Amino acid sequence: MPGIPTTKRARRETVTSIDSSNLRVFPTIRAMVARHAPRALERLYAAIAAHPVASKIIPTQEQRDRASSAQLQHWLSLFGSSFDEAAVARATKIGNIHARVGLEADLYISGYALVLETIIESTLKGFTLPWQRRKQAKAVATLVKTALFDMEAALGAYFDAEATQRNDIITAMSKAMGEVAAGNLRAQLGDVPPAYRQLAADFHNMRHQISNLVTQMTDAAHGVKSGAHEISCAANDLANRTEQQAVSVAHISEVMRDVTVAIATTAGNARDVDGSVAEVSGHASKGGRIMDSTVVAMEKIKDSATQIAQIVDVIDGIAFQTNLLALNAGVEAARAGEAGKGFAVVASEVRALAHRTTESAKNIKSLIVTSNEDVQHGADLVEQMRDALNLIISRLDDTSSKAGDIASFSEQQSESMVALNAQLQQIDLNTQQNAAMVEESNAAARGLSDQAAGMAGIVGQFSFERRNKLRDGSADGRAEKYGGRIAPADRAA
Repeated sequence: MPGIPTTKRARRETVTSIDSSNLRVFPTIRAMVARHAPRALERLYAAIAAHPVASKIIPTQEQRDRASSAQLQHWLSLFGSSFDEAAVARATKIGNIHARVGLEADLYISGYALVLETIIESTLKGFTLPWQRRKQAKAVATLVKTALFDMEAALGAYFDAEATQRNDIITAMSKAMGEVAAGNLRAQLGDVPPAYRQLAADFHNMRHQISNLVTQMTDAAHGVKSGAHEISCAANDLANRTEQQAVSVAHISEVMRDVTVAIATTAGNARDVDGSVAEVSGHASKGGRIMDSTVVAMEKIKDSATQIAQIVDVIDGIAFQTNLLALNAGVEAARAGEAGKGFAVVASEVRALAHRTTESAKNIKSLIVTSNEDVQHGADLVEQMRDALNLIISRLDDTSSKAGDIASFSEQQSESMVALNAQLQQIDLNTQQNAAMVEESNAAARGLSDQAAGMAGIVGQFSFERRNKLRDGSADGRAEKYGGRIAPADRAA
């Protein structure tokens, strides 16, 4: 049936339609489209590839080729029959695709205009005579008329889809805002179309900010309540301690009197110690002088040992020379034969005696070396003993001085104790005043705790997320998605 399909006409009133005169030239238009549309589509998709926005919607050449082929088939089908329900359905599908991928209406219209421009211009170039142009006028007019109806069907579907998306977003946002108003700060927006993602991001940012604020208020309320409890406990503890302190102050006063007597006794003992230290220092000095004499005696022993060693060296030399003489005598006795045998025996005995003398000299020298080492070790020990005595004497002198200082300080402390007793009486008075102030602080802490509990009750009306669980667009990464509607989040107990 010629004209716009009834389903479309029922929704939108039109002042014109596709009539029989238009349908008669559809075959001519189909031939025009088959001949000139490929070049027109080539121009269109070349422009899309260069366009900063459209190129992102159809980014690859393969996608553009598929879209070009589908568009050509749509036009060939459109002019291959009447403008029926199937044609409207195809146009509606195109509009829905445009809405889904985010192709704006202005890009669609401008692209359609480029295609029509190319087809009409290419068609009219071949007709220069007036009668030829009149012949094609009906076809061109029908082409434009049909293209506008096709465009209207696609744009109607586009605007319908956009209106549906907008209504879904408004419904979802209204529901989410209602939940936020009711205190559920975990309300979620599910998946939204690209055009509304900033709105969803702003909503979630607002929700997160409110959640953070309520979290901070909750933490502050808990902190105030905890602090008030701690203050109350501290005040009670302070009251107990103040009472104990009053008892302790009285006890300290009694102890101070005993300490005063003890300090006086200590001063007398310090003077006695000073005298004893002086006596010990004298004995230590005498021991030091004895040690000095011992060191001198040890040095003399060491010198005598050195002289003995020198004498032994002389004896060792004599024994060596005697051994040589005995050896020479033995040689001469051997030359003398029988006449020198007796002399050879004597020479042998002399050589043996010289050998024993040498061995004895070596033993004596070894003993002298050992004796020198022992003497040196003894001298070192005596020297260390002398140093120790000198240190003791020095420490005794220092101790004697400090003992005198102790006696002097003890007398001063005895005088200070009198003043300290007066101060203790003042402390007792201050302690009683502190006890009264502690009771007032305890009452204020109880009031603060009650106010914190009231604040926590108000904040507890909100259902919200802790800061470490917030996520952009979802509460805990497990929120359900409902295509633009609220995804209910699990409520915390």
